[in-house]
Amino acid sequence: MKVAVVGAGAAGLAATHTLRKAGVDVTLFESTPYAGGRTRCYTKEGFILDVGAQFTGAVCNTQLGYAREFGFIDEVVKFPMEAGFWRDGKIYALPPSNLRGFIRHFDRLLKFRGIPLKANLQMAKVFFQMFRRMINIDASTMNPDGLIDLGDTSVAEFTLKHGGKEALEWGMRPATGAMTIGEAEDVAITHLIALMGLYKGIYLMKRGMGSIVEALYQANKDHIKLSTPVKEIVIENGQVKGVASSEGFMPADHVVCATTASMALKLMPNLPNSIGRALAKVRYSSTVHVMVGMPERILPGNMYAMTIPSEAKSFLIALNDGSGKSEQMAPPGTGLGHLCTFGTRAPELMDMPDDEVVDRVIKEAARMGGNFRTKPIVADVIRWKEAICLEAPGQFPAMYCMRRTAKDDVKGLHLAGEYNYLVSCVEGAMRSGVDASEEILAQRS
Repeated sequence: MKVAVVGAGAAGLAATHTLRKAGVDVTLFESTPYAGGRTRCYTKEGFILDVGAQFTGAVCNTQLGYAREFGFIDEVVKFPMEAGFWRDGKIYALPPSNLRGFIRHFDRLLKFRGIPLKANLQMAKVFFQMFRRMINIDASTMNPDGLIDLGDTSVAEFTLKHGGKEALEWGMRPATGAMTIGEAEDVAITHLIALMGLYKGIYLMKRGMGSIVEALYQANKDHIKLSTPVKEIVIENGQVKGVASSEGFMPADHVVCATTASMALKLMPNLPNSIGRALAKVRYSSTVHVMVGMPERILPGNMYAMTIPSEAKSFLIALNDGSGKSEQMAPPGTGLGHLCTFGTRAPELMDMPDDEVVDRVIKEAARMGGNFRTKPIVADVIRWKEAICLEAPGQFPAMYCMRRTAKDDVKGLHLAGEYNYLVSCVEGAMRSGVDASEEILAQRS
């Protein structure tokens, strides 16, 4: 049996690894010179730069399983998140998320004025309704049955129904942007509820989230073709025949398409409507991600994230300083900024030269209260036209239906990617890759 995997992101690497361990003849094709996709990280001037995902969760069993398999489970540590809120030109800090830190810095809660009182009261109602729905699902199994009725409801609609306008503008809109780089109207509430269930405890990798995908790449690199774009996944008479790449045609009994949903549609223009309609529902946010290593910390104290509300009229959704995540992430005393563009002005920066992008983003981050008095040590720009799967209203029900009624409409085709699951994140991507491979193994005679 010959299998082709298209896309060396988290899903494709997980699929390839599962098949390789089972002794299957598999080849993974990747169009870029790098494996890891939106989970990759690299080191520059002593800074570990996560190009995308930065955290994992307490019940992210696939990722934690790889950490155990490759011998670095001790590098997975719980992260006492410290956050702040911007309001009227000031930064208001909250206590850390861990119990000891919360007790020690409880005075911050008493002094907190980062969100208006009315918004806080409304947010309490919204969180109660979200928690009430969250306890009915098991995010670790990716079972979406308990939330299917909310699949067409946006974060904005849910918040206005159960809370109010203040909760939307001061709480849920900034939170949605920080987690998805998307608008509250464009993200289904199911996405946020599922993330609450998955990230009951926030964990990080001491050497960055790229540790997992790098380990998967090294274990399977002899079967991975980098810088080899696939032009088409060939389908004839309802059956995959193989892949046409820049190196020619390779026949295959099974193909795992581990690209974004939009790329899958481009690679397979003759998909049946039963699959194509569901993939067309998938939407992604876009952003320019500026990573800056600074001689000093960017945010006060040990604060990791500062949320920026709508009233600030900024094209940044938040300021993040990752230097305190672990001793490996940045040289002592420095700052590590992750600054992502957002909103209607964000597309302006997509086609600008890197130097101009860095200059504009740093000026805006300084306006929001970040410490950018000195010249950056590192300033790298990553452009994501498809950054995070938004799980737009309607996507989850469409994919849920397709996976149960139409996934076998093309024999030998297996879709892998975070969009397949209720929890659209790295765990969802890796789980989908494993599941796609297990479907193939189950058909092996």
